[in-house]
Amino acid sequence: MGFWEKICYPKSSILILIMNSEKFYQENSVDGGFLQSDHWRKFQESAGKKVLVFEQENFSLRAFKHSLSVVGDYFFVPRGPIFLKNISDEQLGEVMKKVISECENKKAGWLRIEPQSQSDLEGIENVLGGDFCIKKSKKNHEPAQTLILDLEKSEEKLLAEMKQKTRYNIRLAEKKGVQIEESENPEKDINIFYEISKKTAERDKISIHPFKYYQKMVTEINNEKIKLYLAKYDEKVIGAIVVSFFGGVATYLHGASSNIHRNVMANYVLQWEAIKYAKKLGCEKYDFGGLKIDESDKNLWKGITRFKISFAPKEKIVDFPGCWDIVINKRRYFTYRILQGVKDLFN
Repeated sequence: MGFWEKICYPKSSILILIMNSEKFYQENSVDGGFLQSDHWRKFQESAGKKVLVFEQENFSLRAFKHSLSVVGDYFFVPRGPIFLKNISDEQLGEVMKKVISECENKKAGWLRIEPQSQSDLEGIENVLGGDFCIKKSKKNHEPAQTLILDLEKSEEKLLAEMKQKTRYNIRLAEKKGVQIEESENPEKDINIFYEISKKTAERDKISIHPFKYYQKMVTEINNEKIKLYLAKYDEKVIGAIVVSFFGGVATYLHGASSNIHRNVMANYVLQWEAIKYAKKLGCEKYDFGGLKIDESDKNLWKGITRFKISFAPKEKIVDFPGCWDIVINKRRYFTYRILQGVKDLFN
């Protein structure tokens, strides 16, 4: 059966076939498809999420159930669905309607999709628009913008295209003796990562996941697909990042930096070592995991956006369409939108 085999997962709703290769995701996604992979599905199921899985040779979708008070459940498809670029309207319409029907059977009020590209969104709208109301979500789950570094370039060219200050900071960290290590025991070291993350969140006024989220991530996902890197200085861990490797793309998922020894620029050399490792693995791209080009005072991503862009200021920013809702139960969905509007008035 090539890249496909029949499998049945007891916790998931399976259409027909399950892919057993990354090739499909690599060739048909912008970001490598990690959030639509079985690695991500298993992690989410371990954290208690119910998952719908639909697969056929030209289409792949994993939808995760979310539950809300008052309006009930909906299903969310992170960075998906993923499908062949030459899929026919008939084939795409048929499988999407099967997905929606299954969501309806599960009493979901809507299906939230997050297409890989504008053309993917337009394809879905084209085959469903006459039968279903499709609305832009007020908020996105994953960042709608990211920076993707082309790893086909040599290390010398990658360095040369960085901002001068970024190259300087990498060299400074190396000169100061910052050591970057891949964690040999991520189940233990994730505790260190989390403690530093709490300091980062407090300093930068951002939110983080509960400890069990990170713990399950590094224990449930294959250790070849996700790695924890630690930056050590003066025998202390002062920074850490979590990076995934899937579908030809290395993705920077999470990062944390201590309040001490910030002058040794550990975060810069952490990223550089992860980039070099991704090249050695044969990855085609390094995804910096989201940014936000917005100069408003409410943009908490300003600092991290500047940091990420400094590694590849010549690369074009990648824009995703964001989240779109396919309405299944109009009463419940528009009640949800009204409640969201009221909530926004007080934020």
